[in-house]
Amino acid sequence: MVTHSSIVLLAMLSSLHSAPVPPTQHSARPLITRTFKSERVRDQKLEEALRQILSKYPFPLKGEIDYYYNRVDLNRDGKAQVLVYMFGPEVCGTGGCGAYIFEPSQGGYTLLSDFALARNPIIVSEHKTHGWHDLIMFVAGGGIMPGYYAVLTYDGKSYPENPSGDPAKPLSIRRRGTAYLVGSPVIGSGMVLIPPPKK
Repeated sequence: MVTHSSIVLLAMLSSLHSAPVPPTQHSARPLITRTFKSERVRDQKLEEALRQILSKYPFPLKGEIDYYYNRVDLNRDGKAQVLVYMFGPEVCGTGGCGAYIFEPSQGGYTLLSDFALARNPIIVSEHKTHGWHDLIMFVAGGGIMPGYYAVLTYDGKSYPENPSGDPAKPLSIRRRGTAYLVGSPVIGSGMVLIPPPKK
């Protein structure tokens, strides 16, 4: 069962001013063969699922929150999952923002995986584990110097929540992949999920 511990982790890490410096990590660089910008058609059911996640935050959200999404068939069963990247000052930390994978289900969406402090784009590797494409994310911020690429593999139920810790690992060999959710996560560049309060 997917938990929302990454929400609490994000809230805690975004409020920290000092933390122990993690060990230096190095990685291979992925070979990006194609890139896709986010889709621009609103999906009300997807937005309902995202608002449900936001309702579990441990503090009230006051600023604007935007999101990107792409539909990607991660397990090649002919049914696309939905990759989502949500960003805004109150849902991001120095290490990144929240990312999610949803499965279509009964006219709506079920959360398959959530990622704490992710950075876009998310690269879908050509390599698979347990029949699902590996994901590659760039890890930086929060004292991590220099940044590096981490690979997240499907364990039979979900992907790891944190790209900067076990079981995610630095990318050891160069892998080919497609980059999704491409774009700068600047307010106004995505689709507005939660508008700022009226003045």
